[in-house]
Amino acid sequence: MAPSQSGKDDLSARISAAQARQAEKVRSKPQSSHSAGYGVGMKMAFDLLGGAIVGLVFGLAFDHVFGTKPWGLLVLLTLGMVAGFRLMLRSAELQAKRMAQNNDAAEDSSEAAQDGQAK
Repeated sequence: MAPSQSGKDDLSARISAAQARQAEKVRSKPQSSHSAGYGVGMKMAFDLLGGAIVGLVFGLAFDHVFGTKPWGLLVLLTLGMVAGFRLMLRSAELQAKRMAQNNDAAEDSSEAAQDGQAK
């Protein structure tokens, strides 16, 4: 049983209309809001600050227990800052990937909508 020609035309029209609606939704949404960027920035800052604070606390405790003042503090503070910086870079890389995926999806949907309107 082959579908009739009018059934194919109706389906094509519904698909084109759905693609146009989806493209309009994507176009109307902002790519990133200020609050989302603020949240990512705060996460990065707290990653860096948290690593430094943890290194400071463990360094002070290490020096107090083993009497290695100030070397335990310096080494563990440095390690904490490196770990925090690494977390911050990982967050930035993840955010960049998300932005690239959102841009690719928006471009793909707008191309599909334009192709649907051209037919």
